[in-house]
Amino acid sequence: MKLFVNEKAQGGKDNSIVFPYLTEQALACFIREQEEVIGVKGEQILEASKMGGEWVVMPTHRGITRILPFPLKLQGRTMEETLREGFSAMGHMVTGSCEIYLGALVEVGKADHLFELMGESFVEGSYRFSKKALGKRGRDFCFSCRSAFMEDQEERSICFFTGGDFGKEALLRGGRIGNCINHARTLGNLPNNFLHVKDLANYGRDLAFAYGMEVEILSGEEVERLGCGGISSVNQGSDQEANLIVLKYYGADLDTQMQAIVGKGVLFDTGGYHIKSLDGMDGMKYDMCGAANVLAVMEILAVEQVPVNVLAVIPAVENVISPTACKMGDVVKTMSGKTVEIYNTDAEGRLILCDALTFAAKNGAKQIMDLATLTYSCKAALGDQISGIFSNCDRMYDTFSEAASQSGEKIWRLPLDQGYREQVRKTDMADLINYAPGYGAGAGIAACFLEAFIPEGVSWIHLDVVGTAVRKKEGVVGVAGATGVLASTIARCLRNQKK
Repeated sequence: MKLFVNEKAQGGKDNSIVFPYLTEQALACFIREQEEVIGVKGEQILEASKMGGEWVVMPTHRGITRILPFPLKLQGRTMEETLREGFSAMGHMVTGSCEIYLGALVEVGKADHLFELMGESFVEGSYRFSKKALGKRGRDFCFSCRSAFMEDQEERSICFFTGGDFGKEALLRGGRIGNCINHARTLGNLPNNFLHVKDLANYGRDLAFAYGMEVEILSGEEVERLGCGGISSVNQGSDQEANLIVLKYYGADLDTQMQAIVGKGVLFDTGGYHIKSLDGMDGMKYDMCGAANVLAVMEILAVEQVPVNVLAVIPAVENVISPTACKMGDVVKTMSGKTVEIYNTDAEGRLILCDALTFAAKNGAKQIMDLATLTYSCKAALGDQISGIFSNCDRMYDTFSEAASQSGEKIWRLPLDQGYREQVRKTDMADLINYAPGYGAGAGIAACFLEAFIPEGVSWIHLDVVGTAVRKKEGVVGVAGATGVLASTIARCLRNQKK
């Protein structure tokens, strides 16, 4: 799919035109001004708008044209949320080449971030995973073939008309960002036997090489030598080595402070000896979506040449059962030097993240964001539309919250409470325990466990996206599967800091 802005699309005899609008009055005004150029009588389009967002076929001077007046529903939403949902739905609905006239969206004005959001959301809504590619390629996924796993019509073009000399660069930038996020969604959607630990590591290495980033892949023995007992313990049952994937993006001067993003990379989670039920294990290939989305953020930064320095840290493991797998009651020593009693082998994400957070801090990061499909408690509290966020720094939270608003992504701040901190220290065997049975507040307790590994003076945000990282069923805004959630917001947060 190719995006154009303010250029005449190469339409053939069959054409498709979309008219997004917020109010019928704005649509009517725009159509009456442009009907000669468009080639459709305004009354015809206004009549078609009463069809409720369905395609209408009518003759024009260009031949037979499919017309889609597309209403955007602002009620109860911010403009950003409305555009994200509306343009995602539009991208999902539109197939083939089309022209999209934005002149009726007078309420948008000339705000760059809104035009960027339109391009990004349309591209994300257009995404479809290609199941045919699985059969054609066999177990052969790599960075260079990632586009083959996305259904797309290479020859189709989407031409946006802004109605003026503005918005062009923002729309194109949004399209590029959406494409990066779709790459992460493909990673998440792949079956585990197509994407083992080493495959993800190789993908990260090739991504870094493609964009001139520094990369280091630490193998199982190197991870153990670093003292990353959390990572090693989770991976004990696997016949594959754990990897710590480290990427460094330098977009600013070398003396500019390095920031870090950490992504949970559990390639498959059986729960270990606290084995999941059939329903619980369904979808556990998605337990690496935090890692995938962090890689998307790094690609966005590189593609857009954002003037920041960012360290990405991804602990990559499998949580499976074997005679060597860790067991309830085991005590492990983490990279920080703190010891942890394993009460629940299915609370593994926090065990790998604690070492990754320590690694990021020891490598000089004073601001760290981690992204993880961590607790179903967060989904129980917030559902599948809102992501949970914890932070030890109000200023960092405010910056992130503003970026989320601009990206049209929903977050809700949850507390880091002293009561939760006390729960993760209730163990006679170690400094911390990885689970607090019978207490509830699972998301907050997991966050307070991670907080224990954040050194003094380091600002930190923890994002729990277990409910929002995956869309269980196809809906109006897109297909089922990985969503790429918060990759856009994290990238925007990093970009905003240098504006």
